[in-house]
Amino acid sequence: MKFRRKQKILRGFASSAVSHTSAFAPAIFATTIAVFVVCVATNWRLERSVADERSIVAGELATISSRLQTNLNGNVKLLQGLAAGITVNPAMDQSAFSKLAAEILQPDSQLRSFAAAPGMVVKWVYPEKGNEKAIGLDYRTNEKQRDSAMLARNTHNIVLTGPVELVQGGTAFVVRCPVYINDRTSQIFWGLVSGIVDIPRLYQDSGLESTDLEIAVSAVAEPKLAKQVFLGDLETFSKNPVVASVDMTYGRWTLVAVPKGGWGQNSGMATFELYACLLSLCVVAPIVWVGFLTKSRQRTIEKLRLHKKKLVRARQRLEYLSLHDALTGLPNRRFIDQMISQSPRPDPEDCLILIHIDLDRFKEINDTKGHAGGDTVLQAVASRLVNLAGPNDVAARIGGDEFIFATWSADPAPKANELAQQIVDTLKQPLFVDGSECVVGASVGVAWETEYARGQDLSQLLLDADLALYEAKKVGRGRAAIFTEALRSAAIGSKELADEFNHALDCDELVAFFQPQFNASTLDIAGVETLARWDHPRNGLLAPDKFLAVAENLGRSGDMDRLILQKALFELTRWDSLGMRIPRVSVNISARRLVDANLLAELSELPFARGRLCFELLETISFDDLQPVLNHIVPALKELGIEIEIDDFGTGHASIISLLRLEPRRLKIDREIIKPIVASPSQRRLVSSIIEIGRSQNIDIVAEGVETMEHVNILRDLGCHFLQGYALARPMSSKQLIEFCRPKDKELSEVG
Repeated sequence: MKFRRKQKILRGFASSAVSHTSAFAPAIFATTIAVFVVCVATNWRLERSVADERSIVAGELATISSRLQTNLNGNVKLLQGLAAGITVNPAMDQSAFSKLAAEILQPDSQLRSFAAAPGMVVKWVYPEKGNEKAIGLDYRTNEKQRDSAMLARNTHNIVLTGPVELVQGGTAFVVRCPVYINDRTSQIFWGLVSGIVDIPRLYQDSGLESTDLEIAVSAVAEPKLAKQVFLGDLETFSKNPVVASVDMTYGRWTLVAVPKGGWGQNSGMATFELYACLLSLCVVAPIVWVGFLTKSRQRTIEKLRLHKKKLVRARQRLEYLSLHDALTGLPNRRFIDQMISQSPRPDPEDCLILIHIDLDRFKEINDTKGHAGGDTVLQAVASRLVNLAGPNDVAARIGGDEFIFATWSADPAPKANELAQQIVDTLKQPLFVDGSECVVGASVGVAWETEYARGQDLSQLLLDADLALYEAKKVGRGRAAIFTEALRSAAIGSKELADEFNHALDCDELVAFFQPQFNASTLDIAGVETLARWDHPRNGLLAPDKFLAVAENLGRSGDMDRLILQKALFELTRWDSLGMRIPRVSVNISARRLVDANLLAELSELPFARGRLCFELLETISFDDLQPVLNHIVPALKELGIEIEIDDFGTGHASIISLLRLEPRRLKIDREIIKPIVASPSQRRLVSSIIEIGRSQNIDIVAEGVETMEHVNILRDLGCHFLQGYALARPMSSKQLIEFCRPKDKELSEVG
């Protein structure tokens, strides 16, 4: 009975143990995993901490080694400069040596003295005071300095040694540079020039004195003896240090560094282990407190519902902001794109009308009133457009000072014309910015969906409206233009012409024509103006008015100028070889070419004589706006021997002061001013005034557009210097010019 009773007790105890073990099994398992993770994380943290610490030490040591190398190289450069001076004058005396050394020795250098040893015996020192004992030192007999001195002599290389005990007292690094004299057949060894490097200052300037690291420096990669380490302790090399080197053509130093106190002293492991334990506790505790978490489940679910509602509202707000302009509150370009692609028609018969609006004087207001004034204008324009909008209309800002007005109509043409005019009239009304009245105005382009295009992609309407806007701005500000197929054809034609022009530049289809300029008194040829022509494969020879605008729009006017200049200089050389002696050739240059950063470098490589090349600058280039560039480029051009000529004088808006400030060699009066002088006394007086201005400033005057001999006689009487026009010679190819200049064609001289 007692035995059976004992069995029951044992079974009860075992059952209780199993029950407790089963209850805490998850916690025991979680604790075991947590301990393992903490151990692994602690080991990883320690390794990473040491790695990070080594990286920091490596960075600081690299900085120190770089500064040390820079300082040593700087000292060597100074010593080389002294050696070069001796090479030039090897027979100098102590006074000349001191003067040369004083000029070379820099106050921020670590060099404290120089010594010159012709024939390996120190003869001159600088400064003399304090270094008198070094004079007479024979490197060949001095055991401490003989090896390095002979090494410098035998290897023909710079040698750095040290620390060296100096005969004049103290220790220092010594840099020795062999000096050889060239006697035209061979190099003769003259002697050595030595520089004494101040060790404390070198260490201080290189950062070795101001670091918190334990640093050792040796000239040996792996020193075994304490005397091989000249800074720090040999023991530092055995502390698993970070290693850096200072590589020089004259030697190599090895730098090693460890943190003072050793690695891992600042790893923060105690704090990390505390946090790891707390983290482990946070992992285990939820298992124990799972009941409490269950009670809060409903509260958590409710919070999630509220959070979801906030997310929905935030998403709706973000969607609204993505479709509307932040400044004006109007729909933006993305809204318009969606409306065109997705919006249903108010009525099945309605057609979409798009009006593209661009403010005319917004940039002027923005420049004068600042961005705040510009924002005020945009908001006022937006308000006026909203007031014009009906229930199904949309006014949108698509960027900058551009707006879109979209509407629908079954009969689009009348409504589009009326609405476009209303927009133009509304936006030309004054508005107030910072208390002052401003008139902005707008140009608009109108396009609408046609009946036969119903159901097609409406995104093309945006391009059509943009083409109409371009036409409106081209004709003049403050007006509306309606899209037509002719505009589309013109745009396609412009695109094709632009592609053909790019091809023309790449395939050398541009040719140079030349129109002679004549001396008004003798009618001798005084020069030629180079004119660009396009030898189009289908349309024949095209004048510049057919392609200059295309070149500007493509940004290739500078390439065209470069090509024509090369052709002009080639022909000038050809004419010279034929004995024609054309005094000069003039080439037009565009604003884009003027601001080319490579212009001067390219011109300096071209073959031309001074005074034989002239650049013609259009007065319409806007000299006032480009004045800073011109102030730099024009003197540089004149320095290269290129003359400056102002073309089309009298047609632009540049001030005479800004023109004369350039000190041009010639002014060319525009043909529109020259043409009426035969019948108009007032126009004749205007030309006479321009000639007088030129004469007062020592500027020659060229008259272009000389179409009759009557023009020739009048301009000659007025004192004009040079003439150019169809009355004397038309633009011609180089071959035609050669024929024109032959001795048998001298009729023009006889006319004079």
